[in-house]
Amino acid sequence: MATTMTIFELVKIALDELYDDAVAEYGAEGVDAEIQGRVIYLSNSYGQLHSPNRQPVDYSDPATRFAYVYKYVATHGDYLVQALTRLREYNKGTPFCSTDQLRVSCIGGGPGSDIIGLVKYLSDRPDEKFGKLTCYLLDGEQAWADTWTEVGSSLPVNGSVDVNFQPLDVTKPNTWKAQKKFLKADIFTMIYFVSEVCSLDDGTVAQFFETIFDSAKSGAVFIYVDNGHPTFDNYFDLRWKKRGDIECLYECTSETHTPNYSEQKSEFGEFLTKFGHMPKLQSNLSMRILLKQ
Repeated sequence: MATTMTIFELVKIALDELYDDAVAEYGAEGVDAEIQGRVIYLSNSYGQLHSPNRQPVDYSDPATRFAYVYKYVATHGDYLVQALTRLREYNKGTPFCSTDQLRVSCIGGGPGSDIIGLVKYLSDRPDEKFGKLTCYLLDGEQAWADTWTEVGSSLPVNGSVDVNFQPLDVTKPNTWKAQKKFLKADIFTMIYFVSEVCSLDDGTVAQFFETIFDSAKSGAVFIYVDNGHPTFDNYFDLRWKKRGDIECLYECTSETHTPNYSEQKSEFGEFLTKFGHMPKLQSNLSMRILLKQ
């Protein structure tokens, strides 16, 4: 049976590697101050996500990637666990893994919240049986691949895990029009993704959503979790509500959520004292779970 590691323990595996990358870039003496500055940069950037004049968040620097994983990934991963639990409740407790291979496409999933949440959910439920879990991490920042493709091989689930990183920028159709395998997924996750791209839409982002909704197979599930701001919810809802082949199984809008009580930030150990900031532990969020007919 798979281990019952907490999400914070799983994320700590990635943090150790990311911290080493940041030290290599900035040196042991300067890295903590650099990361602290990047936590502030991310917070300020996310406060502007609804603005059409904002600049896209830049995750290319290792200190920025560490700051994001440290601050957000554990809690966002737990929100996916909560969404998958809602999906199982909708199915009246029936496991949703019914095939030898479970395919999950994580749209904007480079930072790792999606894969961590999925692995946590599956490792806690041995009746969710599958032979192979294939995760497509689709993200515009190539550097995320170094973290999750290697960590994926050591993630604890009752089956093999194959993590594939695919560069994909939804604002550039040439990066995704030729890719087809990710469209065959059983589950599509969008964890704090729509908020990062909707203000950048000149028509191409809407085209991307139309493509995945058109191409998804019957029975595919879409999970949306994002900031509880009407700008992001309205944008996403407009994409699927106009269709006749998408059913909403669960919906909540602008509600306060916290991680499961078993999740403890203390698992981050010495990192908690280094940067002057704690990991995010509460959010005002919206959630949609959709089914393709």
